[in-house]
Order: sequence, then structure tokens, then C-alpha cells
Amino acid sequence: MSGGASGQRSLNLGSVSNTGGAQTANVQVQKLPGRFVVSTRFGMSIQAGSQSATTATVMAALTVPDPAYTFRLDGITLLTVPQLLQGQARTGTTVMHRLEIEVPTSLTEKNSQLHNAIIFQVVPN
Repeated sequence: MSGGASGQRSLNLGSVSNTGGAQTANVQVQKLPGRFVVSTRFGMSIQAGSQSATTATVMAALTVPDPAYTFRLDGITLLTVPQLLQGQARTGTTVMHRLEIEVPTSLTEKNSQLHNAIIFQVVPN
């Protein structure tokens, strides 16, 4: 993930297609009937900050719903309502996560540009 202002990070999966696969390292494509799944793994570390909590609850939500695509994080389908990812994530430890984006093969190149964001909500325990 590359950095940005105010704790924002981005994950660029590059160009991906059902026939050409992925052009970016660490990005995989799985072909299924009528769709394909683009996936990658990334690490996330929660820093304790000024509080003394050693664990935190981590939730994630999709910022913009798009009925054409299905987003999953660690097998959990993301919605605009936060979904529980980890109930007791340890601070200071990097945890690997898997992002999957399911894409219907009916999309054309013209209407398949995807830009979306996942909001992570971290609550100290």
C-alpha cells in the first residue's frame, strides 16, 4: 500500500482483464463462469497511539456501493455498513488481509473503470 495524507493509503491493482489476467505483481485472477475474481493480499498494522489499549476492534465498509462488483475482505462481503473483521486485533502487529473483487464478464472496457474506497474503523478495546 502506498501512503497518503491523514492516514489514507491506496492499493493499486493495475489493469486486469478476464482474458489477459493481471499485469501487477501480487495480483491474481481466478476465472469463473460469468465472472472473474481479482485478489491480492496486503498487511495492516494498528498503532496504539496515545491510548494504552493493546487490542482493537477492526471494521470495514465500502464507501460507494456498486451493484456490478462484489468486494470481499477476508471472505466477508463489504457493504456500506461497517462489517466486523477482527474483534481483538493486537496493536503493533502486522496482520495480512485478502481483498477480493468479483467482476462480471459482461462488463466492457468502456464501463469497467473501478475506483472505490474501503473505510477501516478501528476502536480500542
